[in-house]
Amino acid sequence: MRAELVLSCGHRIESRIQVRKVEHMDDSGRNGHVDSLGPNPVAGGARYYFSTAEARASAEPHVEALRRDGYVILRDQLPPEKLEALAAEFERLEGAAAMGRTDFEGIKSKRVYNPLAKTRALDDLILHPAVTAIAEAYLDDQIQLSSATSVNIHPGETPQTLHRDDDYYPLPRPHIPLSVTTMWALNDFTEENGATRIVPRSHLLTGKESVPPQSIPAEMPKGSVMLWDGSLLHGGGGNPGQSPRLGFIGLYSRAWLRAQDNMFLSIPREILRELPRRLQYLLGFWVTNNFLGVVENRSPLRAIS
Repeated sequence: MRAELVLSCGHRIESRIQVRKVEHMDDSGRNGHVDSLGPNPVAGGARYYFSTAEARASAEPHVEALRRDGYVILRDQLPPEKLEALAAEFERLEGAAAMGRTDFEGIKSKRVYNPLAKTRALDDLILHPAVTAIAEAYLDDQIQLSSATSVNIHPGETPQTLHRDDDYYPLPRPHIPLSVTTMWALNDFTEENGATRIVPRSHLLTGKESVPPQSIPAEMPKGSVMLWDGSLLHGGGGNPGQSPRLGFIGLYSRAWLRAQDNMFLSIPREILRELPRRLQYLLGFWVTNNFLGVVENRSPLRAIS
């Protein structure tokens, strides 16, 4: 099998790797229907999807919005009891967290880094079926969780500098989508309390435009989730109001890219062993494109089993 990846900037990357494609991974971590495209010389070296082909097809309207606007908002994704449980859990987690150290972090914001080492309350958000289906359909690739963190913007916070989540990958713009970021609204996101500010369609820009882009607040009710292309310009809003704005961020990237968070080291091995198999895969404990991520030429799962 010969696969070609054509970047919109005109460069062509060719790959001649034999890939075995697995359409769906069930809750136990066992693969479903297998479409064999060639030999698979490395144990576990398949391309796995968390979503079914049907789910990815159903996600097409959201994927089209991502392609066109660079973002999409899904409302009413979390029930009230889940939101209450998350509010209580973040009150516990933030007890030991300090305010940010820089303007970018937020001098009046609290962040919980490496949350998957500290709580299981977020697992179902990370593995949310609508989110994984959209991310896989949009990237058309095997995905990994590149980063996870929460940010609680307190009153008095100033706006964050607009930035892109894929700037640390040194590729000319515009380029193929590399990542999808999610922001879960754990309370109402309003312009007054610091709703994320976005620049619609800025994922299509080259980065050399002379006109400063104008941002808008991505207002959404609690229980919603916003997904955006990693190239979309965005930033946390300022909070001139009286109440904090709590959000949870999960960043999904193509599995063959270097992840932002090194979860192999940041999550203790005794916790890694107990995680759901699907979450272990999403953290990178599987083989990508037959050869990437192997340990002694075998699946990395064997290293933590």
